[in-house]
Amino acid sequence: MERFSFELVLGALLLAFVLWTWRKQEPRRPLQAAEIERYLEIIATQFPVPDGADRPAILARLRHFAEHDDGRDIYMTNLLRYHEKMASGPAPAGSFNGSRDAANAIYEKNTSPILLTSGAFPIFAGTVAGPNVVGGSDPVDDNWSRVLVVHYPSRRHFFDLLTNPRYLAKADFKTYAMYVGLVPCQRQLVIPDFRFLAPAGALIVFFAAAWLHAILG
Repeated sequence: MERFSFELVLGALLLAFVLWTWRKQEPRRPLQAAEIERYLEIIATQFPVPDGADRPAILARLRHFAEHDDGRDIYMTNLLRYHEKMASGPAPAGSFNGSRDAANAIYEKNTSPILLTSGAFPIFAGTVAGPNVVGGSDPVDDNWSRVLVVHYPSRRHFFDLLTNPRYLAKADFKTYAMYVGLVPCQRQLVIPDFRFLAPAGALIVFFAAAWLHAILG
């Protein structure tokens, strides 16, 4: 037994990690009315929006999103466009003297660990390479700056993020630096990058063949 003690401990740790991962990602019951009201009350009073933003319209859209929860996970596409300059407003970002990129970097550095520990995680983040190739005749629908896709195990996870005190402490560095469009998408097909699938598949085939060769040879 002592000979395999390392393998047993490692196996137990890996099993605990897998169980934790599945627990974080499992389907949840839809949001309840009391939860929705609690979330919206926090957002209405604490979420930082710059001067001129239509907070009632934002709250109405968030309410619609929450009230139509089906308990499933959600992929949130973030369409982001930098303002010409930092927006004005009462939050600390309103007097930030750095660039808009620097402001967003502050936001993302603060938000990333909160996402990961909650079970949500970004699956894509990129800088836009140019104007829309097709469409975008209306200027407001074109000239995006960044695109992110974030997976949330449930809509509850999304609202937990928006109302997290640590998140709210730096959220203004995003909302003051850029226009934010959030497009929720339900999963139909998710394919990992083939560059990661290929070596993983090759390793599985290699070890399976080596195991069979050891048994049969």
